[in-house]
Amino acid sequence: MDTYIYEIIAKKLSSISTPEEEAILQEWREASPDNEAAYAKTVQVWQDAPRSLRLSGNKQFNAAAAWSKVDQVLQQPATPAKTVRMSVVKLAAAAVLLISLSVGAWWIASRPSLKVQELAANDGKIHSLELADKSVITLRPGAKIKYSEGAERVVTLEGEAFFEVATDPHRPFLVKTPNQSVVEVLGTSFTVKTADAHTTVIVSTGKVKLGMENDTSSVILTSGQKGTWGDGQLSAVNNDNPNFMAWKTGILQFNDQSLVEILPQLADFYGKVIRIEDGYQATAAQQKATISFQDQSCDEVLHELQLLLGFNYKQEGDTIVIGK
Repeated sequence: MDTYIYEIIAKKLSSISTPEEEAILQEWREASPDNEAAYAKTVQVWQDAPRSLRLSGNKQFNAAAAWSKVDQVLQQPATPAKTVRMSVVKLAAAAVLLISLSVGAWWIASRPSLKVQELAANDGKIHSLELADKSVITLRPGAKIKYSEGAERVVTLEGEAFFEVATDPHRPFLVKTPNQSVVEVLGTSFTVKTADAHTTVIVSTGKVKLGMENDTSSVILTSGQKGTWGDGQLSAVNNDNPNFMAWKTGILQFNDQSLVEILPQLADFYGKVIRIEDGYQATAAQQKATISFQDQSCDEVLHELQLLLGFNYKQEGDTIVIGK
């Protein structure tokens, strides 16, 4: 049994668990009678242990005494109906006692910290990395990610990245962002983009949860949906951008889309500011194209669209202006 569950139990009993961890614990308890029995036995060990394990005038944790207490509790007679697998219960009790029995969460506070690694795609290229759990992260140029060397499945993202998360039902994968939004998954593929205090998540496969740190509000997103957090609001809609992965594939595809719909996608792909003149908005909304582009410059794409749809464009400072 993965000790991660018992670490969550220890955190809950120490009143330091997160809402996400409590949801995982609840799901695990409901999965089988054995799990619920193991949880009840662990709570019993926790409640019985402090009086005999805390040393008067000494705040150092006595591991030998803890194991002695564990053995005493586990060796108590049990009726057949209440018997649970002793190996599981012993693991649970030991994890709880060794993590936080002494002075609150002493064990957690004194654990050696894992080295945090950082990868930044600041050379204009796409970068990929594989984590210890075999999850793969692909960074869009300009993005930056921080992650631990060990098995902890928590990363912090700035910018945009595509995630292919290895399945692990007992250890959720968390993506944190600078604006304190959190994406939680068990196994799926999706993109996360952070910009201007907003977080956008688009799900390719599976299911993810988008929420806020230290907040119970969240939205569940499934394949083909887009979730957004910003300005204190969470939303979930169907994804209307077929080119949200173009930065990774290098391919732009438009199927009977208007110029008004096409230009924002070009602006995002090329990192440009593109504006339609006020007097040309209505015309641009009627001009539609079915066309694809691959490995072409922004100027080449605009020139092809110009020949196809009949508009003009010009450069004004850092802005491309579309008009008659």
